[in-house]
Amino acid sequence: MTHEDPELLKHELDAEANAGHPEPPPMAEPPDMAETLRLLEKVSRMPDIRFEKVQQMRELIAQGKLETPERIDGTIRRLMEELGL
Repeated sequence: MTHEDPELLKHELDAEANAGHPEPPPMAEPPDMAETLRLLEKVSRMPDIRFEKVQQMRELIAQGKLETPERIDGTIRRLMEELGL
């Protein structure tokens, strides 16, 4: 292998070294900065999780006390109001 062009020689040596090896997967495109900023802003507006409330609800569900007729009626009433019915 006597080549005058060092870049061509490097390319041939790389090809020989990689013979029999699969091509690596293409790199994923970097995220769009505007989309990233939009999502970060949206996440920052999300309310904090009130873990004590979550635990209370889990306990009510486990005890079968969450779906009472009064709660179901209240939910239906609020839903109808929101829908304008």
